[in-house]
Amino acid sequence: MLEKIVQSLDITSLLIVAIFFLFLEYRPPWWYRSQNECNKGVRLIPGPFSLPVFGTSWIFYSGRYTFNRLHEFYEDMHKKYGAIMKEECWCNVPVVNLFEKRDIVKVLKSGGKYPLRPPVEAIAHYRRSRPDRYASIGLVNEQGESWHFLRTTLTPVLTSPKTISSFLPEVKEIADDWCNLLKQLRDVDDKISNLEYMADRLGLEITCALVLGRRMGFLLPGGETEIAKNFAEAVRQHFLATRDTYFGLPFWKLFATPAYKRLIKNEETIYELALELIQSANESTKESAVFQSVLKADIDEKEKIAAIIDFISAGIHTMKNSFLFLLHLVGQDRQIQRNIIDDSKKVYVKACLTESFRLYPTANALGRILDEEMELSGYRLQPGTVVVCHSGIACKDERNFKEPHKFRPERWLDDEKVQTTSNSTFLFAPFGAGRRICPGKRFIEQILPTILDHTVNHFEIVIENPLQLQFEFLLAPKGSISMIFKDRISE
Repeated sequence: MLEKIVQSLDITSLLIVAIFFLFLEYRPPWWYRSQNECNKGVRLIPGPFSLPVFGTSWIFYSGRYTFNRLHEFYEDMHKKYGAIMKEECWCNVPVVNLFEKRDIVKVLKSGGKYPLRPPVEAIAHYRRSRPDRYASIGLVNEQGESWHFLRTTLTPVLTSPKTISSFLPEVKEIADDWCNLLKQLRDVDDKISNLEYMADRLGLEITCALVLGRRMGFLLPGGETEIAKNFAEAVRQHFLATRDTYFGLPFWKLFATPAYKRLIKNEETIYELALELIQSANESTKESAVFQSVLKADIDEKEKIAAIIDFISAGIHTMKNSFLFLLHLVGQDRQIQRNIIDDSKKVYVKACLTESFRLYPTANALGRILDEEMELSGYRLQPGTVVVCHSGIACKDERNFKEPHKFRPERWLDDEKVQTTSNSTFLFAPFGAGRRICPGKRFIEQILPTILDHTVNHFEIVIENPLQLQFEFLLAPKGSISMIFKDRISE
């Protein structure tokens, strides 16, 4: 009920402003001053019509677009406005969207020792309100020297090749358990109808095994415990609430909106469930390189707990979505599955993952705050300008990749690899780029090919339904996912 009231207030407020602005031609005193003083380069950039105070947010209350379809909105804006487009947030703060390779590469290559990215304000606000749990606003939201300190203190072991290689034998055991679970839960037609829930269990098992150093048993028969189910759902709802507070009108700054309440509820659920897992540490946990590196770090104890929790929750959602995209793409082509089986060097399966990231990057756009003056698509932007690099859209531009909408792992192999790789430097960025690249990049890139290789060698995967997408702060499959897993017969 409260959420409906807030939505009604949002729409009513927009209508009132529209009446004064369009029909009565009213302009507040600050309107002309801000227009004259603002960055001329940004002001001239084309974009959708902007209302005072509300900016271009009115578009998402007009009925044409929703936050679930945010990725479609930017695709349409690219088609309408071309290489560069300006939107305006609350209080008419401009955000410049970049779709061209040259602009994206220029921005991501820039940035000094401490690259700036737009913070997730609602999460930062909540964590500041809980000093009993959090010593900072977290690795994702911190900036400058504070961010650099956390990054260099908490992530070296997680990003180390040695850590990942020593973990691979355990991943193979997890892959075997995953395949056994698929066999047991198939129906009479070999179909799994709720694959997203199983992918949640897989993501939680692998992430806990890496971070906590021990198997949790989430992939064993009957292993779907309440803690696993609640954890996965809380993580998903947390991402949705983050999306709604980030892109919606920021009334949460004035009072606790339904979206902000959901954010708090799920942030607390994640914290409590992860803490329960951490506190159940045993001797094997004490041998975990990642766990021990955090425990031994010279930082506040609250920071250590928060870091472990963030590692686990981020790993679950990212791995789940990436793996579902990968399975769907590989499952559409029997020849690709045969190529995976026949490749003894296991380079083809890695090319499949790379191509999957190009077509369906979970992080399909990267936000940055310019720390120097920069000319982009002919417009001169000043330091402090917020820009969004839509690498996901650029990776589907035929000027950057041949047959951009086709799943072709071969483009990352042999003769094509040199040209493709050189053409995609900084453009292909599913984990971000530069100093603020996701610390879980190496983990995902090494783990998912192993899981896929095991799955394809056990099963012939068949896709029945087309894949639909939705935006959950990250790009994710929409609705329930079903696939057929037939026992593979040796040829």
